[in-house]
Amino acid sequence: MAELTPETVMRVAREFYDYPMNAETAAAVAKIADAMLTDARRLSALGLDGVEPPFSYATMVAEAERLRRTLSGS
Repeated sequence: MAELTPETVMRVAREFYDYPMNAETAAAVAKIADAMLTDARRLSALGLDGVEPPFSYATMVAEAERLRRTLSGS
């Protein structure tokens, strides 16, 4: 995958958000974004398709039901 460049970050900030960004900030954003994308690719390679995220809707509903039962004493 191609590396995200500071120039691309500055262009996106300007064109999509009308936000001027200096080269130093753009370089930091590009570096962080590249690290996050690399981690995302590694995670997708682990085959965790069936694993729910820790704060999914189903998990929150189950936790709310558990708390309701605990607080009501049943």
